[in-house]
Amino acid sequence: MAYYDIKSFSNPQEKTPLEKKHVPFIQAPTRVKKGEYFDVAIRMGEELDHPMEVGHFIQYVDLYANYYHLGRVGFTPDCKAEATMKVKLEECCTLRAYTLCNLHGQWESAHEITVEE
Repeated sequence: MAYYDIKSFSNPQEKTPLEKKHVPFIQAPTRVKKGEYFDVAIRMGEELDHPMEVGHFIQYVDLYANYYHLGRVGFTPDCKAEATMKVKLEECCTLRAYTLCNLHGQWESAHEITVEE
């Protein structure tokens, strides 16, 4: 499996067990004030927790505002695959989370945010 094949939900109404464990779930407001910090929480899998074992674990999550890199959190098998970042935005954007599973490659999700004055 090539890591450059980024996967997400093939059909959000009928998620596969693999998708339920791997697609990052972004919890963030849909509206924020320009330049004010807010929390973005990311879990690996909304409906099922991703295993965190020596042979199968999430290595990291990257967070982007559109295509601007906001941050990365790395994990080991001894961590829970969750992260919260405090970020601020200057304009409306799509938050994108990318995770890397050591067995099943890279996964993506998105969350739209409106920035108000």
